Formats: sequence, C-alpha cells, structure tokens
Amino acid sequence: MERYTAIVLSAKPVTLEIPGVVVLASVQKITTVAQLYDLRLAVLDRVGTEFCFYLDDDDELPTDYLSVLDECAAQGQPLVYTDELIRYQGKESVRKSAPYSADAHKARPMLVHHLALMRTQYAVQAARRLPRGDFSVEQPLFMELAKGGAAYVPRVGYVWNRSTSGISHWPQMVAAQVRAKRWCNGGAL
Repeated sequence: MERYTAIVLSAKPVTLEIPGVVVLASVQKITTVAQLYDLRLAVLDRVGTEFCFYLDDDDELPTDYLSVLDECAAQGQPLVYTDELIRYQGKESVRKSAPYSADAHKARPMLVHHLALMRTQYAVQAARRLPRGDFSVEQPLFMELAKGGAAYVPRVGYVWNRSTSGISHWPQMVAAQVRAKRWCNGGAL
C-alpha cells in the first residue's frame, strides 16, 4: 500500500504514473488565484494516504524520489521540505533551502517551496484553519503546518520546469504572493 499521494492540478487529463505514489488528479481549468487556492485546499480532503505533496502537471520528481520521500517521512514532522532543481530557459540550478526556523520562514515564506511533504491529517486540519481569499495557498498552508513542526532534508526532491508563461508569472499571482507573505507575518489580507 502506498504512503504518498501526489496532488496534481491540471487543465488537461492527467496520465502521469509514479510508481509507489498515488496520483490524485484534479482536472479543471484554473483562471484565477482564488480558484487555485480553493482547489488546492479542497483536494486535501480526497487524499487517502499518510503523506501528500503538490506536484504541478509540468514538473517532475527526481529519479531517486522514493528514497527522498522516505527520508522526509522518517523525520516525523507535519511538514518536511527539500531542495529543488530548477530548469529555466535551458539552464539548471539547484535552489538550496535551509534548516527550519520559524523566524526565517516568516521573513522568507518561500523557504518552504518544492518538495513539501505534508502529513495528510495535519494538512487537512491546517487547511480548515486558513482564511479564504485571493492569495497564494502554499505559503499560508506551509506556515500553518510548520507550527506543529517542520524539518529540512538537504536533497533535491523536486524538479521545477519553470516556464516564462506559467502561473507563477501571472500578475495576479505576484500580488497573491505579496498578500500571502503579509498574512504569514501576522498581517491582514
């Protein structure tokens, strides 16, 4: 029985197969940040494994993903995150994170980005405590989860195939990330 679920949101049918991981696809055209936010939180209720993570439909996992996931799970925390390989405009670089610190996370909410392995039970509870709105979902969700404990595994756990036209470049997403950072630092939305 699998322990991990990859939550994949996509506008087109998802045919992705990841051995040892349940792929939970949610097929829907996303046109607003609020819609993405609501969908990412709602799909958590459909996860049937102990752990879950978000995987964008155009990204991938490294070849040793199962050992990375197992190492993350062994940390025993509600949230565990890794470094990520970024492919962008024909170049590759590794974005290194750092050991978890609540102060560092508040100052830099993107400290926890890809791969962020969540204990499903805690992620569902955290999602229910979050306000709804037009802001980027990962930062508040990961911040809320980290209140119960977080750990860093210094391995590449995610391959981000960043594009020049992806959702991260939407003007409304940039504004949503600013609002999320404000919320993470105790401000109003």
